[in-house]
Amino acid sequence: MSDEPTAVEFHIEDHPDPLDIDVLETQIRHEASAAMGLGGEADLAIFVRDAGTVVAGISGWTWGNCCELQSLWVEPSLRGRGLATRLLAAAEAEAAARGCSQTVHFTYAFQARALYERNGYELVGCVEDFPSGTDVLWYRKRLKGCADRR
Repeated sequence: MSDEPTAVEFHIEDHPDPLDIDVLETQIRHEASAAMGLGGEADLAIFVRDAGTVVAGISGWTWGNCCELQSLWVEPSLRGRGLATRLLAAAEAEAAARGCSQTVHFTYAFQARALYERNGYELVGCVEDFPSGTDVLWYRKRLKGCADRR
């Protein structure tokens, strides 16, 4: 066996196949689960549909007694009716039912900052000027009924 590194090619893709992205995410999840001994990650998604079309929803995952909410969206014509707050509450309830003690959500300063703060989330991290002209924010909320496991 040679000590020389194997030649590899890098392929930059602007529109990667979602199945290829799934390979990366699956491998990272598998290795993280094995390293931490916390069991597998479980997806969490709640949708509002109108005639089969998604008009609002929230999605993320639970793992190791934690929940990350990654996407929250409400069709613009349905905003201002409390739907986002109800979706957050439903996701938090499901996370708590799965044994989660906290949930986190990543958002941008120009988006729904007030929504999270109004619903009991605390700002725990910020990267300024990401992307240029706004800030990226990390919010956390401790879930009621679950012991603090720090």
